[in-house]
Amino acid sequence: MRSTVLLLLLVLSASFIVTGCKQGEEVVEKSEEMHQEAEQKFDASMPDKLAPEVWDLIQTENYKLKWNTWPEKENIYVNPVASEAISKDEPEFPVGSIIVREKYAADKTLQKINVAYRVGGNEETDGWFAADYAPDGEVMKVSKNVINIKP
Repeated sequence: MRSTVLLLLLVLSASFIVTGCKQGEEVVEKSEEMHQEAEQKFDASMPDKLAPEVWDLIQTENYKLKWNTWPEKENIYVNPVASEAISKDEPEFPVGSIIVREKYAADKTLQKINVAYRVGGNEETDGWFAADYAPDGEVMKVSKNVINIKP
């Protein structure tokens, strides 16, 4: 009797685990679908809406501590996607590349932070989003005409 109850509990536990894993896979697939849909829907009105989210992203990623610097360039940080493109000498940065450049005054105080993010889906900007931020994260300027940045 006791072994039957234990076996039943084991089978139920395994079924819950399998069900949970399947639901996790569905969430990941849905997330990827939403990302692809967002890339396709990117248009000229989005940069103003995207600017605060990009600031939050680079802060969450802790770019200054966790990202590589662009080789032979000071105060320019690149996320792992962009870093890989640079190291492989790719002709273009792939979607998902983020480049952060800190600009300092002569007295070495941080004046502003430029961010370029390859979001894809916009022919006018070659899929790049760019903005200038104050050191506290306030959006100073969102660039409407971004040139294609090359590794």
